[in-house]
Amino acid sequence: MSILTIRISEEEKARLAKRARSAGVTSGALARQLISEKPFTTAADLLAEMESLIGEKRLKVKARK
Repeated sequence: MSILTIRISEEEKARLAKRARSAGVTSGALARQLISEKPFTTAADLLAEMESLIGEKRLKVKARK
């Protein structure tokens, strides 16, 4: 099984924990659910999503050169 590490701020961690409590699941389960919500079928799908997030400071997605 692969391991994915997600870096989030303390504020985001608190929001995730609160949302997980209200959903009745653990924070890890909620994070996995949120990640798998939007499936990517092709690399073009992933590229389109990445380009929509360029400039999002929290994600540190950089523009292509």
